[in-house]
Amino acid sequence: MMPVVEASPMYSMARSASDAWKVLLDTAETIIPNYDQEAMVSLNKFVDQLPSVFNQVTQGISEFKPTPSENRDFCKKSYNVQRTLLVKFNFDTIDETDLLEETLKPRVESIGGTLEKVSLDGNHITPCIQEPIWQVGYLYTPADAIAQGLKTLSLNDIRVLSRTLTNWFSRLEE
Repeated sequence: MMPVVEASPMYSMARSASDAWKVLLDTAETIIPNYDQEAMVSLNKFVDQLPSVFNQVTQGISEFKPTPSENRDFCKKSYNVQRTLLVKFNFDTIDETDLLEETLKPRVESIGGTLEKVSLDGNHITPCIQEPIWQVGYLYTPADAIAQGLKTLSLNDIRVLSRTLTNWFSRLEE
C-alpha cells in the first residue's frame, strides 16, 4: 500500500511542502536571534505529519481513532476525575458536550465527584485562536484603529474562555 500512497500526487505535494517548510524553519533558526527552540520542535513535528494527513484526506478518511463512541464507552467504565469541567461552544456543529455530559455524569457521581458544564460563544477552534500581531506605525492611522477594533473582537471569545477556565481552576483551591 505504501508505494501507491507515495505515488499519489497529494502525497508528493505534501512531501514537497513539508520539505520546503523544514528548509524555511532551518533558515529562520540561523537568522532569527533568540528564537523559541520548543516552538520550532513543535512546528517541525507538525510539518512532519502533513504528508500523512494529506494522504488520509485524499483517501476519504475523516473519522477519529478511537471513535467518539469508543471514547464514551471507555469513559463510562474508567473515568476517575473528581472534578470535571465541560465547555460547550454554542456555534459548533460537531459538538458532543451534551452527550459527553450524559455519559460522564453517572460515573463522576459514582466516585463522589462533580461535573460542571458551561456554554460559551465560539466553536471547537476557539481555543486555538492566537492574538494577531499588528504593529502600529509611526503615526496612528484609521487603519490602526480598525485593526485594533478587529483584534479586540477576534479575541473576545478566547478571553471569555480563559476567564472561565481561570475561575474554575481558582475554585479548585477552595
